[in-house]
Amino acid sequence: MKKIIGLLVFLLSWNVLCAQEESRLIINPGRETFVHFPSATLQDRYTVTFFLPEKAVPLKKSYPVIVMLGVSPQQAAQVQKFQEQHKALVVGINFNAKDYEQYGDKIVSFLSRELLPYVDTNYWTKTGPENRILVAEGKEAARVALRVVQNPQLYGALALVNPAYSWKDGLVPPVRTLVVGEQHDLALAQFVFEQAGKEYGPDFALRYALPVQDLFTINVSYLWALKQDVALSRLKVALSDNKIHVKTPQSVFLRAWAILADGSLFDYIPLQLRFSPPYLSWEPFTGELQIISGAVPGTVRIRNGVDKMPFSVKIKLKKQ
Repeated sequence: MKKIIGLLVFLLSWNVLCAQEESRLIINPGRETFVHFPSATLQDRYTVTFFLPEKAVPLKKSYPVIVMLGVSPQQAAQVQKFQEQHKALVVGINFNAKDYEQYGDKIVSFLSRELLPYVDTNYWTKTGPENRILVAEGKEAARVALRVVQNPQLYGALALVNPAYSWKDGLVPPVRTLVVGEQHDLALAQFVFEQAGKEYGPDFALRYALPVQDLFTINVSYLWALKQDVALSRLKVALSDNKIHVKTPQSVFLRAWAILADGSLFDYIPLQLRFSPPYLSWEPFTGELQIISGAVPGTVRIRNGVDKMPFSVKIKLKKQ
């Protein structure tokens, strides 16, 4: 009898497991979720959710597409709030950090060859790369996304949240890119883009995330704006304190903002600063100004290293 019961339990468990491996479409108001999305490349491993800009399909008009890596059906409320501001078809795929490490090549292939044809065939979308944004959060996701956008015919814009040192592969996106993160994230991104000859505004922009924000805080309007509307207009700078004590120096932090032609405000990391007299040092990866040896009380003028977009501020060195 125990053997028979055991066999029945085994068969029941096997049927449940087999059913789980089947691709299932779950329809909710405002979204369609494919559990084990049918993919020749990824072998039905992942869930793909199509968050609709309307309550149901067929859609009444065409929409742009935003593909978000790492987003699952459980984040429906966040996506809905995001879509209230940005009317778009949002495609979420529940990848995690280990997936990017283990199946990176296959994920790149899936995003490049399988996903977009499916989206454009089954939903009324605005086709063409200028109507598509790829969004990734974290270092491993960013490394995959950077590989995908090397073909600019797929996605016309890229948003990277907390990408850290994802640039180590030497890939610079050929599409407009928004980088969201902490000081070191932005400083490294600014360095990478400037080294590649990219222009702040039309090619890339930076935004602080303190505390670290998520995928749903990205500035979509910037990514879709016309080139002339996002040209860099001017820079402005602020210091956490305009006085530094010479004998017992404290940390003073500098922050710079980029104001674009349309009036939008982003963050800017000056990689080099000029000091007169040269009593201070600047560390862009921490945002910190420090006194160097030999400094004496007086006024130091700080100038940035971008000649075509100058700014100038003064800081007072004084005795404690």
